[in-house]
Amino acid sequence: VEVLGHIMAYFRSEEERFYMTCRAAYLSVFRSSLVNMTSKDQLCSVLQQAGRNPSQKALDKYWPPGTKKLNFDDFCEILKKEKTAEPDQLMRIFKKFDTNCDGYISHDELSRILTSSGEKMSPKEVDEVFSLADVNKDGKLDYAEIGRLVIGQNGIMSTPAVSCVIRKIKAIGGIILTASHNPGGPSGDFGIKFNISSGGPAPEGITDKIFQISKSLQEYHICPELKVDLSATGKQIFEVDTFKPFTVEIVDSVESYAEMLRDIFDFAALKELLSGPNHINVRLDAMHGVMGPYVRKIVCEELGSPANSAVNCVPSEDFGGHHPDPNLTYAADLVSAMKGGEYDFGAAFDGDGDRNMVLGKHGFFVNPSDSVAVIGANITSIPYFQKTGVKGLARSMPTSGALDNVAKALKMPLFETPTGWKFFGNLMDAGKLSLCGEESFGTGSDHIREKDGLWAVLAWLSILATRKQSVEDIMKDHWQKFGRNFFTRYDYEEVDSDAANKMIDHLQTTMSDKAFLGQKFSSGDKTYQVEKADNFEYTDPVDGSVSKGQGLRIIFSDGSRIIFRLSGTGSAGATIRLYIDSYEKDPQKIYQDPQVNWSKVTLFFFFFFIKSLFIPYFFLNVCIYF
Repeated sequence: VEVLGHIMAYFRSEEERFYMTCRAAYLSVFRSSLVNMTSKDQLCSVLQQAGRNPSQKALDKYWPPGTKKLNFDDFCEILKKEKTAEPDQLMRIFKKFDTNCDGYISHDELSRILTSSGEKMSPKEVDEVFSLADVNKDGKLDYAEIGRLVIGQNGIMSTPAVSCVIRKIKAIGGIILTASHNPGGPSGDFGIKFNISSGGPAPEGITDKIFQISKSLQEYHICPELKVDLSATGKQIFEVDTFKPFTVEIVDSVESYAEMLRDIFDFAALKELLSGPNHINVRLDAMHGVMGPYVRKIVCEELGSPANSAVNCVPSEDFGGHHPDPNLTYAADLVSAMKGGEYDFGAAFDGDGDRNMVLGKHGFFVNPSDSVAVIGANITSIPYFQKTGVKGLARSMPTSGALDNVAKALKMPLFETPTGWKFFGNLMDAGKLSLCGEESFGTGSDHIREKDGLWAVLAWLSILATRKQSVEDIMKDHWQKFGRNFFTRYDYEEVDSDAANKMIDHLQTTMSDKAFLGQKFSSGDKTYQVEKADNFEYTDPVDGSVSKGQGLRIIFSDGSRIIFRLSGTGSAGATIRLYIDSYEKDPQKIYQDPQVNWSKVTLFFFFFFIKSLFIPYFFLNVCIYF
């Protein structure tokens, strides 16, 4: 009886709340609940006051031909049938008004809609509506202030997962606080990154606008008493000084991302590979970055790899005092463990989870440029691409031409872009790109708009499961079929800025001479003939934007390349990046130790090529010194 009493009390209170909502909405239009509605427009106004967004079809149903009037009780019955307009629905409507997609609705944008569509308003009425909505009088409506903030549990979420969640919930964007692949902690790196509604990094037009606005800020408001529990999943609602309550939703950091991966890969085949009778042994190093919970949940718990196959999986603010960059230098512990021969496959992830390094048994290193090429050549091993097809491949300009060889052989479109994931995102949004990568350990596809470390690792494991070969054998078969690009990069940091600029200018002048084309340079039994020399310029095939001065390229007739890029001309000096990409198709030479090949190419470069270009002696000092 007592329980029944509570239930009845609950329903009475619910009924009372509904009645109060009806009455408040009705009285916002009429002076009394005894006044009848005499038109369809009045019904629409009252429903909108109650938070509904009725369609014309629904209004016609509630107000059929011949209807003279409806009373308050009729309105209450109708309101029960109409669902409340959801924030996501409103957001989609607002976005249609926002023609330049900047998160605001200007007076002109609103006026164009309200004076030309539906029940047309007069310019004066539009002015009155705009004046009421423009609370801070800045001449625009901040429709994005919907009042919902989604945060990963305990404040932890990988960069790929953020892109995934933005796309899943149709957020207007996301803010990522990250050190990326750099050292963290109080004296380390800290960055603030903004991703737009596509889930990708904000383009320069938006970041420049943010910067300009930041210079004119006079004040900002904070809520010091607003305490959010980041440890508990669920919604927390706060009353703040806005037109609606502010909702903070704490979500499981892994689940949405894991759900996405289940739709991309064959988890049953991966589970057989990692925990079946003939399973392989893997070693995955999260480097105390954000990827620890993802590796444990997906690879260990769901795919069955032993718990001890994942190491350094507890995220740390200073990454355990280490540098979370997945390369042979900073992931030395993983390299050492792999050399012992106990593990068949190894991988390391950077601090925010978008970069990866792949190793085979005995520490066999997979160059990042080769990694994306192998995935491209075996892309049908991934069910996602069996369903979507392959739209195109892309690489950043400095990345080796290994992917080009795959695209040419398989007759796939290939795009060469400037460095920066936003260029890939544009191609993906236009339906032109499926797989992409860059030489700095970043690989990804059109499933999100960021590079994705764990996605790349599962792609490799899918290839292993399909081909039933080791990493080394897959790589050697690939070189036999497509040839091999011996690739290396040298960074000369804190170089004198003036000297560096003079060197680049001199090199560009020399390259521009028509006599430079066709020149031959020899090293040992190899001869390189210059086929093309330029300062890379990219015209975006989607929006037509042009990116100039992206790096000096010297391209040889066999596909080998030498590239110079200058960056970081700040107070600490400049950084000159030198990329050497030597193509080899001779079956007797493709298995050569990369260090041997690189040493030949590098010696050729320094002592033959530079001398021929008459580059000033100061540059030789810089390179040899560093």
